[in-house]
Amino acid sequence: MQNTMQIRAFAILLIITLFTACTPSSPTQAPTSSPTETNTPSIVTESATPEITFTPIEGPDPSYKVAAFYYPWYGNPNKDGQWFHWTQNSHFPPDDIASDYYPALGAYSSNDPAVVDQHMAWLRQAGIGVIITSWWGQGSREDQAVPLLLQMAERYGIKVAFHIEPYSGRTAESLISDIEYLYKQYGASPAFFRSTATSRYSLGTQPKGIFFVWSIENQGVGKYSYWQPALDKIHALPEGGLVIANTLDAGWIEDSHFDGLYNYASLHLEQTDGFSWARSLPPDTLYVPSVLPGFSAKRVGYSEDTYVSRQDGETYNEQWTAALGTGIQPELVTITSFNEWHEGSIIEPPQFGVNDGNGYTYADFGILPPEGYLNLTREWVDKYLAMTWPSTYPARIQIRTTSDWTTLDVLNGGVWVRPERISASDSVTTAGIEAGDRFVLTQSLADANAGKEVEMTWNVLLADLVTGNDLSMQIDRGNIGKTEVTIYNYTGPTPNELMTFEWDKVTTDRNSYKIIIPAELLIASSP
Repeated sequence: MQNTMQIRAFAILLIITLFTACTPSSPTQAPTSSPTETNTPSIVTESATPEITFTPIEGPDPSYKVAAFYYPWYGNPNKDGQWFHWTQNSHFPPDDIASDYYPALGAYSSNDPAVVDQHMAWLRQAGIGVIITSWWGQGSREDQAVPLLLQMAERYGIKVAFHIEPYSGRTAESLISDIEYLYKQYGASPAFFRSTATSRYSLGTQPKGIFFVWSIENQGVGKYSYWQPALDKIHALPEGGLVIANTLDAGWIEDSHFDGLYNYASLHLEQTDGFSWARSLPPDTLYVPSVLPGFSAKRVGYSEDTYVSRQDGETYNEQWTAALGTGIQPELVTITSFNEWHEGSIIEPPQFGVNDGNGYTYADFGILPPEGYLNLTREWVDKYLAMTWPSTYPARIQIRTTSDWTTLDVLNGGVWVRPERISASDSVTTAGIEAGDRFVLTQSLADANAGKEVEMTWNVLLADLVTGNDLSMQIDRGNIGKTEVTIYNYTGPTPNELMTFEWDKVTTDRNSYKIIIPAELLIASSP
């Protein structure tokens, strides 16, 4: 667990830079800081922890379409014999803790029933029906915390799912064992979260567990197919299982057979394409966006570029708006996080105006009160559950080129979602999606110079089309050869060719060419 912060920081920085890279495999450097956790003895000081009377929150039922990442790894001498996690990066609790914020419950223990009871009451107040608890393998401290979580969650009508972390020794094969273990140990609890959702690899409608797997790309040397044998075995279990991967690269779905993707934390939406990765998910794949209220991890040594201001709640609003604005209906919206205090992504109430005894005053929520993000979450849960989703229209797109590279983007007038590749030439070097929704087709320079033509064909769903408007797209291409794009209406049983566009001029650095097709041709039922 001592590598937790480095792993998490690396992955979050990867998310920041992902969409500025030319390809999904572009390398990203991890932060140079090395936050550590030290086990310190109990220190006799006047604690900043207040006296709290725990009163269960009454009110509307929580929603099982909304989940929060939850961390059961905190410990203190009163409950656990020593400090756990509050000492990251050489801090000395109870007043000086490894967080930019200070909890309303003080430097608590995750094994304290009163603390977990209050957490469940707050979760219910926020409308959150599922927690995704951080889990570090069979017999770990986080595993030992699960029975208490299930017991308290059941009282409040909340469910528990599992975030399978990259513990030492985790492999694709151990993932099978872990999921079998979780079913055996905890599956009898009414609070064990199950879903009847289906995916292209999990077709059964029986209730099945949903499992989140962090840091999948760091195993198998980046091979898309690394997890496939294990996932096929998990899907074949008597109860099955839905396995959601932490990556924005949809290639892991087709080749490893994950059921869906989640992002965990997308920082600085203004610098990236935000949640546009949702549009690259193939059909029958679960879209599980993660929204966060802010990110502040200075006291555990994260670099400045990971800091995200909360802006008095506006960052949270922007994240929810972006996550729900892709045209793709989420299977589940996840919140990062309920109580990841190290990274300052918490919606759990903090104390305001508390000092660490060394001159540092802990951060607060600005104009929002301590329970402000619980109330704001409830507002967004209600909006989300009341939403309707746009109509979509099936289409087919064929791209042929004799250039070494070509791309096709939508400029305005609609978006394409749920792409599914139907065919591609054997000699292509790339036939896929980049930056969330840009088609890219490449071949070797030698083949292009020899005049070889390559092609790829995709089925897509078109959303946000309006009769009377045009769908505007852009072809980009290298300086060699030409590109042809053919658009088909596929609203009927077979694709109906509508228009073909050809582009062979050299004009700008990317040789861009705008093409237009009337939306009504794509909306109308195919003859």
